[in-house]
Amino acid sequence: MQEQAELVSEEVKAEVEPHLIQLRQEGWCVLEGVIPESEIDSVREYVSASSEKALEAYTNDWISIIAGVPDFAPYLGDEHVLGIVKTMFNHPHVRIAQTELKTIAPHNGDALLRTYHSDWPHDLRDLSKSGHIHQPFPDITMAVITLWMLSPFTKENGGTWIVPRSHRDTRNPRGNDGIDTDKPIPNEMQVTGSAGSVLMTDSRIWHTATANLSDEPRIALLARYIPWWVSVEMGKRNRVTIPAEVFATFPDNVKPLYQHRVTE
Repeated sequence: MQEQAELVSEEVKAEVEPHLIQLRQEGWCVLEGVIPESEIDSVREYVSASSEKALEAYTNDWISIIAGVPDFAPYLGDEHVLGIVKTMFNHPHVRIAQTELKTIAPHNGDALLRTYHSDWPHDLRDLSKSGHIHQPFPDITMAVITLWMLSPFTKENGGTWIVPRSHRDTRNPRGNDGIDTDKPIPNEMQVTGSAGSVLMTDSRIWHTATANLSDEPRIALLARYIPWWVSVEMGKRNRVTIPAEVFATFPDNVKPLYQHRVTE
């Protein structure tokens, strides 16, 4: 308990304890209201308006998505999110390995189709060949994935499907365990939440995006938190950069999360 007190204040610790318990036991949790209700509409509009240019810079110049939406950076240093992440890793030094846009267009996809997988660094078919941790995975959290709900996540618009407790399963959807990744899996559930909430998952959990059957895009941003000892040098997508002049605008508690990305 003394170690945890050094990682997070006693007030924040008490507030996040139920979420920590759920994340450890179930492999996921949702923090409601991380982005205040009074701010979420403008944040969503900002990310949506900036996404095309941010994706172009990422695709053409390998510049991090966060450099294209720098005004979002302060939220990534939220004390409750970092409190959970640091306690999960039992260390104050954490980084963000990847930042991605996760928007699903309206009227897109098949509601019955799944693409179950676990995330980097536990993705057995990672195209960059950087996620080849051998099965059975060690029983340790190597990444906490955060999906920031800039739109409400509903069953209609593409709320993420997960299989609770699958982060402790010795099998894997992309392994040789006879699991059909394209079909529903017993005990699966669809995560829903209000705009401004954050879905947090252990990277080992089985999950999949799904169809957006609504009339509006489902807008979200993903940030992948890792402990200091996980390498970000493997895989080209893990070597994106942030211009120094953009990095300089980040709050002091966010800079350590991206320090390894900065260009001189």
